[in-house]
Amino acid sequence: MRIPSLLTLIVACAFSSCGGTKPPAVETVYQEFRVEGTVDKTVAEMSVQGMMCEVGCVAKVRKELLEVPGVASATIDFEKDRDLNVAIVEYDADVVDAEALVAKVTAIGDGMYPVHRMAVTHHGAAELHP
Repeated sequence: MRIPSLLTLIVACAFSSCGGTKPPAVETVYQEFRVEGTVDKTVAEMSVQGMMCEVGCVAKVRKELLEVPGVASATIDFEKDRDLNVAIVEYDADVVDAEALVAKVTAIGDGMYPVHRMAVTHHGAAELHP
């Protein structure tokens, strides 16, 4: 019977380690870039605070981003004890905008993961001006 009680303890520790006090509200800085290329895509890099573990925090942020219509992929560049980690999200800018992605992340845990910076890069063919 030691295994079920040990498993319960591990799960309880994982959930409690991702909790904590709610960080103060942060105003997100938005930046937008355009890059010429052959592939049309939009990639966002979000600097996210508050992620403390890969099992709970990182997985939750990634899961929530992947549930947003128009999001093709979401990866998290995470290092334990780093104040800001980076979520890299490829998405269809015709379906969802950067503000909606920030809103999705900041809504998790009632503001547990504030987004400090959102840098959006649009890749695609250059617009020709006569």
